[in-house]
Amino acid sequence: MKKRKTLSIFLLILLGLSVSGCGRSIEDEMNTFEDFINRIEERSNDFFDRLGDSVDDVIDRFTDYINDFNDDQEDDQIEGENPETITQSPGSMTYVSRKMDEAFSDLPQYHDYEFDVEAENYILERLNTYRAENNLHPLERREDLSQSARYKSLAMLQHDYFSHDNPNLEGRPFDYLMWDKLGLKYVGIGENLAFVSNSGFVNNIEAEELFVGWQNSDGHNRQMLSPTHRFIGVGVVRSNESGKYFKGYKVLLGTQHFGN
Repeated sequence: MKKRKTLSIFLLILLGLSVSGCGRSIEDEMNTFEDFINRIEERSNDFFDRLGDSVDDVIDRFTDYINDFNDDQEDDQIEGENPETITQSPGSMTYVSRKMDEAFSDLPQYHDYEFDVEAENYILERLNTYRAENNLHPLERREDLSQSARYKSLAMLQHDYFSHDNPNLEGRPFDYLMWDKLGLKYVGIGENLAFVSNSGFVNNIEAEELFVGWQNSDGHNRQMLSPTHRFIGVGVVRSNESGKYFKGYKVLLGTQHFGN
């Protein structure tokens, strides 16, 4: 049976600091001190016996409690969400750089939106499966590319456009956005864009529609199957409202940013 040594050792260290001479021999002091420690240990053991736990058990139970609490917190974050559409609130990102933070802060907030994490993960998995079918290496997700892809999708929603050129950046193309505006450091880059919109009478828009759109376009398909790309970020924005370009419909906007 495991002894309750943790508390005893602690008491030994603590109370040992209070021992003083007072005209008595060291042997007498130590005998008295040992008797005192034994009495304390017996009482502490009796206390924990009544509780039904040892000190180690209490520590283990406390650790389990903390783990359970963290699990409950994670469950609460997705409670009430559509299980097929896990979303992330706009303010929950930690930006990779000051440039990225400033770029997101500069965007207007004309339309409510959410980042669709489930759709982003689906597209990445679907893409790497597609590349494997074509004997190509998988692409590694990078946080800076993921944030730049999210920025592009969100910019198209808020500025009401769909193009590789950026009207909010004086019409400059995606390489200016990625290298200069957002400060990415890749030697080579690429960008795929897609969107699907429909009226409010249609319940949902699936990420597969974005992916099939890229597959069916020769230029976008070549980007996805490029042997030179090594890294990727996917940004998907979902909104129940939009501007004139998207006819005010609910919309799913997707961006793939590639790097090597």
